[in-house]
Amino acid sequence: MIDTVYAHIQFIGRNGFWSINLPFVCTKCGVCCILDDFLTAGPVKAKLGSYPEVENKLQSIYDYLEKLLEGGEEKYDEYVLHTSCPFVKDKECTIYSIRPDGCRQFPNTPFGMLSEDCEALDRFKKQIKVLKQGRGSKVTFHFTTEPVKESKLSPQQYDNCVLKLGKVGITDEELALMKVLNRQ
Repeated sequence: MIDTVYAHIQFIGRNGFWSINLPFVCTKCGVCCILDDFLTAGPVKAKLGSYPEVENKLQSIYDYLEKLLEGGEEKYDEYVLHTSCPFVKDKECTIYSIRPDGCRQFPNTPFGMLSEDCEALDRFKKQIKVLKQGRGSKVTFHFTTEPVKESKLSPQQYDNCVLKLGKVGITDEELALMKVLNRQ
């Protein structure tokens, strides 16, 4: 199973409660891979000394940012908001296995749901909206590396959700992961 965030959506229906898991599948567009987001994502998940090249790069970034900040907040903000993450190459994360929690849990982060121009995130938001439409519901976000939250729905409810998702767009990869997350 892929490492990703999913929405667990609980509904209040005529016959009680039911729920479904809806995955977010990153398309590696790089929109979220901005230096500002990386700086607020938390520490890199590596033991000190395990990745000297990463530590050296981080130190040089911090040194540069410190000098930039001495020139004023405006220059600093301009730089961090318009510079790609230094660990992204050809839209791939070069430190994927040790990336910070904020990157790992995108889009369930302070900056994640605010990201713009991310096709996968825009589709994910539309999918959640269409499933919730006209129903009492509660959405919580979870990560697939944890025990998957059990969904409770009938085959007919699942099929109805898939039909609704088809109207706003769902990729084959999203559909395949949704099947796994919902044990269909």
